[in-house]
Amino acid sequence: MSQQALGSKFRLGAAMAADWRMAVDGSLLQAMPVGDTANIGFVYVTERLAGQMPQVMRRISEATGISNLLGAVSHSIAAGEREYFDEPAVACLIGSVPEGSAALFSQLNRIPQGWLGILHADPHVPALPEILQDIGEASGAYLVGGLAAAREAKPQWAGGLVEDGISGVIFSEAQPIIAGLSQGCTQVGPLHSITAADGNMILELDHQPAYAALQDAFNIRSMQDLRRLGAGLMVGLPVGGSDRPDYLVRNIMGIDPQAGALAIGALVEEGDGLFFCRRDTESAGRDMDRMLADLKRRCGNAEPRGAVYFSCMARSQDQFVQEPGELARIAAAFPGLPVLCMYCGGEIAAARLYGYTGVLTLFL
Repeated sequence: MSQQALGSKFRLGAAMAADWRMAVDGSLLQAMPVGDTANIGFVYVTERLAGQMPQVMRRISEATGISNLLGAVSHSIAAGEREYFDEPAVACLIGSVPEGSAALFSQLNRIPQGWLGILHADPHVPALPEILQDIGEASGAYLVGGLAAAREAKPQWAGGLVEDGISGVIFSEAQPIIAGLSQGCTQVGPLHSITAADGNMILELDHQPAYAALQDAFNIRSMQDLRRLGAGLMVGLPVGGSDRPDYLVRNIMGIDPQAGALAIGALVEEGDGLFFCRRDTESAGRDMDRMLADLKRRCGNAEPRGAVYFSCMARSQDQFVQEPGELARIAAAFPGLPVLCMYCGGEIAAARLYGYTGVLTLFL
């Protein structure tokens, strides 16, 4: 096994096979040699092989000698520009970080300290948004990651099989990492103030019926107009604490024209801000390019060694159906960069739960 110095690029491997052993060995064949200093690995397994995840992880650990392995299952994954949608596949990203700079966790009462964390979570964990905030506060870290998008089993691995539904790794400042967030929506109309609400029901915006504000934003004059707009209608909820304007996108789940009310996929209070937005391919591509340009600027003279990308399943199915896709855009911005991708049912950035987003994490 050849020497791999700290500072060298991560190794990437992926393979598809109905037999989990062949999928693992095929991915390792591409990733080898990992080098004597390799001490961290990310492994994604598609749902078709979820039942064999413990065997997959142990085989990779034995072959590489790495105990610090972090893994998750999702319906679809990718490596480089190769995507595996609903196919039996294994993909791994293996590299070197400074000794002692990475601490895995799988129990919520044992959260390590650090400055950036990469998490995996089961979307059915109760009070997940609050738990993410608690992990962020306990660790002091900026958190990124993704929620498993799988129909049934959603096992995770963090040095061993995970029971609590949330696991991850916290890095110290000894390992430079930068992360970027891309949203695929365009704001439509002005920022409104919620002046009457009940749970997730928005009754009034700016002291007017909420449905009237929706009609004005999208020029809706009939139910036919509303149906024609389809599922792309959403709301943006502004959040603070970021170095650029940031917001959470949530679905409009119900409309009551008679009462003038809207139901959205989030709890809101009077005084909160809200704007309408629409998800489309053009705005998604523009914001993806913006994120990549910003990451390149922040890299300075440093060349990224490896990347983990969390992308909403809906982006690949609805927004990046034409070339160039997300992975092709990343490859164009960072040629030769080893990128491991998990398609998610929700994305994590700044310890908050997002939807319809892409979160790219670069190891420098």
